Amino acid sequence: MMEGLLKERLGDAKEWFTRKAIIEKFNNLPGYLVLVSVALFFAFAVSKGGLLAGVILLSLIVGVPVAFICLFQLEIGVFIVLIFSFFILTILRFVDVPLGLTMDTLIFLMFFGLFIKQTRERDWSFAKNPISYVILIWIFYNLIQVLNPGAASRLAWVYTIRSMAGIMVLFFIALYAFKSMVHVGYFIKIWLGLMFIVAIYGLFQEIHGLMQFELDWIMQDELRYNLYYNWGRFRKFSFLNDPTTFGIAMAYSGIACFALMAGPFSDIKRILLGIAGATMLVSMVYSGTRTAYAIVPVGFMFFTLLTFKRNILIFSGIFFIIGTAIIVSPIKSLGPISSNTLTRIRSTFQFEEDPSYNVRAVNQKLIQPYIQTHPLGGGLGSVGVWGQRFSPHSPLSEFKPDSGYMRVAVEMGWIGLIINLCVFFTILKVGINNYYRAKDPKIKAILGMILTVVYSLMVANFPQQAISMYPTIVIFYLLIALLVKCKEFDDALKVG
Repeated sequence: MMEGLLKERLGDAKEWFTRKAIIEKFNNLPGYLVLVSVALFFAFAVSKGGLLAGVILLSLIVGVPVAFICLFQLEIGVFIVLIFSFFILTILRFVDVPLGLTMDTLIFLMFFGLFIKQTRERDWSFAKNPISYVILIWIFYNLIQVLNPGAASRLAWVYTIRSMAGIMVLFFIALYAFKSMVHVGYFIKIWLGLMFIVAIYGLFQEIHGLMQFELDWIMQDELRYNLYYNWGRFRKFSFLNDPTTFGIAMAYSGIACFALMAGPFSDIKRILLGIAGATMLVSMVYSGTRTAYAIVPVGFMFFTLLTFKRNILIFSGIFFIIGTAIIVSPIKSLGPISSNTLTRIRSTFQFEEDPSYNVRAVNQKLIQPYIQTHPLGGGLGSVGVWGQRFSPHSPLSEFKPDSGYMRVAVEMGWIGLIINLCVFFTILKVGINNYYRAKDPKIKAILGMILTVVYSLMVANFPQQAISMYPTIVIFYLLIALLVKCKEFDDALKVG
């Protein structure tokens, strides 16, 4: 009797809450009371605990639902991580909170959610492909680096493993989460849409000038100032980490837009892609990033050879003729592009006149004997910022790798470099095979775009650590997953 009455009361309470909170959306007296109470609590907490207390409370309110979404709705979780990766470094400029750990936590929750689903489904067929196998080998090699006898610091491994291998599980999460071409379309729209916003703000910085808070942030550190202020002007960075990250992101995203224009999409989509691509490439110019300038012709050349279509060959020929004329001509400026910026672009293709390139070449030559005699390397986190923090006594801590491949060679030895190159080779081999076997024109166009971006980033990783920074590292591994998934979707269409 009592049990039946309790169930009835609970049912009434649930119905009341559903009506007030979901149907009426708190647009009622109880809702007003709840919202006012929350607002007063926020005001009291911030007045007592300052900005940090407000950030913590807001993080809890937003973070708890986001955590549950990442745990149980993997496809939405992937998009949340993608969007978050665009803003994580901007937020860190103003609030000293462990957002990198937050990103790792979201990825871990999705990976844990994947295992929960597999306890019921018991189907790992989505991960049975050559790229998965080489990535697992790479992750395993990174994990056993904790036992590297030549490592100067084990703690450095803890901090570095997240960016070197931890984020690679996004590849497996995306393999499972992307169930149809609809998800692929959402990813491309979010990625290129956010990059267009990044490009617009970069142009705003160039036309309007940097905001005062941005100048203050640059002036806080002498090394940062020397990096951002070159050739008599400030290099633009939009709201990404630095001019290098910004320039490279604009380059490969702009290339992606023009590559998609070659696909069988509607005229309005092609126009929008053309506008977005042109905006990104113009914004890229003001980053002052030589690597970005270089990968634009590299990307277009790869796409031209991959597709080998008459109209693309003509467009690429015109593009290279105009580009070559700009580089070799004596003109001092080009429209809104100043003489200093134009000179920096030209120096990209004149290696002997580029002091930074010559310094890097000397450093790489000096470190070669160490790489040759240390097959396992000096351990993860032994160079650069982490090396200076955890093992400042080590001579490797003073080495600035610049190149992503050089960092792998120094930290994980020539064995690690060989494995890393095998991973990239397998990605390209599988991707190119899938491209030529694809039958659906739209899927084939998307595969061509993905291959071009992936190849461009692999090339950019030689002069810079181009792949390891947010949001590029997230985009890179999601694109690799799509090289596999798009082929599966194409096969499903052929069967249907």
